[in-house]
Amino acid sequence: MKLLVLPGDGIGPEIVEATVAALEALDDARGLRLSLEHAEIGLAALAAHGTAVPDDVTARAFEADGVLLGPVSTEHYPPAAEGGINASAWFRTRMDLYCNMRPSRTLPGVPARG
Repeated sequence: MKLLVLPGDGIGPEIVEATVAALEALDDARGLRLSLEHAEIGLAALAAHGTAVPDDVTARAFEADGVLLGPVSTEHYPPAAEGGINASAWFRTRMDLYCNMRPSRTLPGVPARG
């Protein structure tokens, strides 16, 4: 399963680092065959590419089986016309997640939690 890891801003990288460590431990314990790919969004992407959500990151998100999106510091972004795109809203609308649902499924051989 290919996951795209997007750390975000502020506390996002810290939260995502802990989440990645947990996913890697779960993968080791259960043999889930996770493939974690990393990309930058938010302030780091804005500085490097002039936009908080580069087109290549959007394309990679659609190719992945899932996206791990860390919190973003939109209050520090310039207006959207200047590249300060709210990544959370961007992905929700582009991926038909309008109600901010977190879809999930149980993998074969992994017990479900009630």
